[in-house]
Amino acid sequence: MKNKLDPVSESGYTYVQLFPIIRATLEAGISVLLLGPPGVGKSSLAVELARVMKRKLIDIRLAQKDPAELGGVYFPDRETQTLELFPPSWVKRACSEPCLVFLDEFNAAVTKLHQAAAYQIVLERRIGDFQFHPDTIVLAAGNREEDNAIVTPLSSALCNRFAHFEMRPDTEAWLEWAASNGIDENIMAFVRTYGDEVLFDVSEDARSFPTPRSWAMASRVMAKAHPRDRKRAIAACIGLPMADRFCKYMEIYGKVDAAGIIEGREKIDFVKNSEPSFVYAAIFAVAGYLATARVPEKHLENIVGFITSPGVLPEYQLLFLRQLRFRAQALFDRLKTLSSFRALAAGLVALRVSLYRK
Repeated sequence: MKNKLDPVSESGYTYVQLFPIIRATLEAGISVLLLGPPGVGKSSLAVELARVMKRKLIDIRLAQKDPAELGGVYFPDRETQTLELFPPSWVKRACSEPCLVFLDEFNAAVTKLHQAAAYQIVLERRIGDFQFHPDTIVLAAGNREEDNAIVTPLSSALCNRFAHFEMRPDTEAWLEWAASNGIDENIMAFVRTYGDEVLFDVSEDARSFPTPRSWAMASRVMAKAHPRDRKRAIAACIGLPMADRFCKYMEIYGKVDAAGIIEGREKIDFVKNSEPSFVYAAIFAVAGYLATARVPEKHLENIVGFITSPGVLPEYQLLFLRQLRFRAQALFDRLKTLSSFRALAAGLVALRVSLYRK
């Protein structure tokens, strides 16, 4: 097989592309500065890195901390006639065991005292005389100047101590994360249909706008808000223009009778209804239903029949199977016992291999 390498990009990299590179950089003992627009997933990457690298996560929002919470407080020691540093609790943890110190909002407009503490953390891996554990690593994150965020220029000395990366929104990676984190299937269908243009759209004039983070917020509020208040609640998270567009899409989504399809009472003619927005709506509606439904053995073939209906292209079939694998693993395993399902999977694997070799 051909080894396809990702080209170096000036526009940044996706979460999936960055994860192994940043992990390798941190494991090499090099601190990382990760820049990217708000809500793109920088904090989520830090959480996952800490988990995979088996480090305790110390999450510090620089702009929200008093300088004493970073560098500690000095008290006079009358016996020694010196000042003694009382460090914050996070420093003791970073010194006693391997941790991932995540300095968020690193380049925000903070005071010189904040910057002095941050310099010591990054450059010297210590606070005062408290030296960090040899396996404690430092990951900093911040916004870019073009994101209408207040950014403080960093000194060249500090910049030169970091490996610099930039993260950009990634629809595929976010949908994969969303499938395993309970994001509403309506939202996943909408983002899958329209891609990056709806996943991330920062407007200068809007206080609320769609980002990976704000879509997750909208998903949580959808589960709690009364139907009559739902649009207003969603708009508070992603802005009114996108909320209006999303609610119109939900009208299409609501026309899919997922239960009827699985029970064999309903069939969709994807040849006549080939509009991508409708096909994606149907895929996510059925996958969302199957995530919680109890499907008897007699209806398993209906699942295969649905996804192999005339007009359902391989890209839709792969998407549907991926959703089932993340959201209904037990059902996915049951489907593997069907010869029709195994034939479908084998055909998709063969297709992907042939496309990769081209």
